Amino acid sequence: MEKDLRQELRRLTAERNRLIWEVAKTGVLGGLSGEDKKLAEIMLEHEEFHNQFEIADILSEHEYDPDNEVNPFLHVTLHVIAETQLENKDPIEVYQFYNAMRKKGSSHHDAVHLIGMVLFPFILKTLQKQKAFDLEGYRSRLKKLKYVKPEKIFASIEEKGFSPEE
Repeated sequence: MEKDLRQELRRLTAERNRLIWEVAKTGVLGGLSGEDKKLAEIMLEHEEFHNQFEIADILSEHEYDPDNEVNPFLHVTLHVIAETQLENKDPIEVYQFYNAMRKKGSSHHDAVHLIGMVLFPFILKTLQKQKAFDLEGYRSRLKKLKYVKPEKIFASIEEKGFSPEE
């Protein structure tokens, strides 16, 4: 039952991504809702994933190997979440972290990626353990990392990954 539900959710998500991508390719995003429009804009920004977006329905069953592959759909979803948190300044630590990374020389895009990289382990833990999102842990991690150079954060994540407990 749970496997069937997960497969159906994947299928629906792939269909939604495909529909948003079709609209994004036209460049006429006015008919999309706020979040869908943001997703379309981010999809367009990520040219390296355009081929995968074209075949989203085929890739819906693909299990991405996190050590060797980037899941383009997860990537742009994290991007949307990070951009939304930044836009809303909620939590405020996201905004503070972003500003600290920008002052240290990160581009907007890289700073948003860093937010997503900090966020992802907390989302993963929530899904795997079926517990509430650890907002205080996320805030704390952002507070600590705002003093670290962006390249050190990227290197640390590349080398050993990140866990919410760090």
